Amino acid sequence: MIIKCLQVAALLLMCTGCWDMREINHLALVDMTAADIDPKTKRITAYYQVINPTGISPRQSGPAKASVYTYVVSEQNPGLLTEKTGTIMSRMLFTAHMQCYVFTERFAREGLLELINYLELNTERRTNVYAVVTDAPIQNVMENFTPLDRVPGRNLRLLMDWQASTFGMTKKLTQLEDIVKGIPLSRPTIIPILHYYGSSPVAESDRVETIKATETGYQILGGAVFVRAKMVGEIDQHTKKMYYVLNGDARRCLESIKVNGVHVDLETRNIQVKRKWGPSRLHITIHVNLRILYNQQMSPLTLQNTHEIEQAFNRTLKEQSDQFVRLAREKDWDLLGIGDTKQGRGKWRDFDVSFEVSSKAAVFGNTRTPYQ
Repeated sequence: MIIKCLQVAALLLMCTGCWDMREINHLALVDMTAADIDPKTKRITAYYQVINPTGISPRQSGPAKASVYTYVVSEQNPGLLTEKTGTIMSRMLFTAHMQCYVFTERFAREGLLELINYLELNTERRTNVYAVVTDAPIQNVMENFTPLDRVPGRNLRLLMDWQASTFGMTKKLTQLEDIVKGIPLSRPTIIPILHYYGSSPVAESDRVETIKATETGYQILGGAVFVRAKMVGEIDQHTKKMYYVLNGDARRCLESIKVNGVHVDLETRNIQVKRKWGPSRLHITIHVNLRILYNQQMSPLTLQNTHEIEQAFNRTLKEQSDQFVRLAREKDWDLLGIGDTKQGRGKWRDFDVSFEVSSKAAVFGNTRTPYQ
């Protein structure tokens, strides 16, 4: 991976005609960047995680080495941050392979517009990179060792790729450019929230010696709501799932319902969402295929019982959809993007939204009759 990154870096820089191989060997490959702001002074603190090639080599002898080195600089505006790195780093920052931006919650609530403008004006920076908001101290996030994927930026990217795959997403989970594209829109942009468990970051040697992978580590759960590139609130994981489903971005998800007083866990597949517009009215029809994952009912799964499961799911999803609309009205967030359509532009709050849900239990396990 490191060799490939260096080869691409060499190609990009050699194309400018002003770089030779000696200069290319003095690049610092940035894998992940984080930013925080002091609300009083508006001073920005940036964290750069630079890959250590020897730290991620599969052929290591002796103690484990750090996979990345974290450098910290602080300036009054983002345009001066790169120059400041030259005072503490012996190599030139190279961000073409950066995998994730991390923003503190207080920075996100201040607004990212100034930073986005800086990134968009600089041809050496990228916005088609994953972005997360963290509610943890930024030092804990940027100075922590990740066990399975030893490069933290890659770890976060793979974690978000896996979540997108779980939802059957039709697009990437969320990239920084999604905040840019959402600036003129009525529909908010949802950015994943990164949580950190533990009171302090864990050094690599300590992390290697413990088996407790989740005791001190990352978790992506819930979402930060962005309007006009500024965080205005947050939603939980279930509301984020409904946001993806009702806007047609997710093709599957998991749901737990109650049938005859006991729990039945379902996987929804091939979710189809269609919108029918009327005068100040939006009717949304949802059809899904169901796969039964877990069934607490001790009776055989008959045709009648299957219909009971389908009807219970239909009621549950309709109630959750109605609750989603009520939340949008309470928070004054156009979570369905009605204001971005010709019919609802400027008047999305006046629309009456209704739902119709249908389902078909089509996939079962090895047996329809539970063991007694």
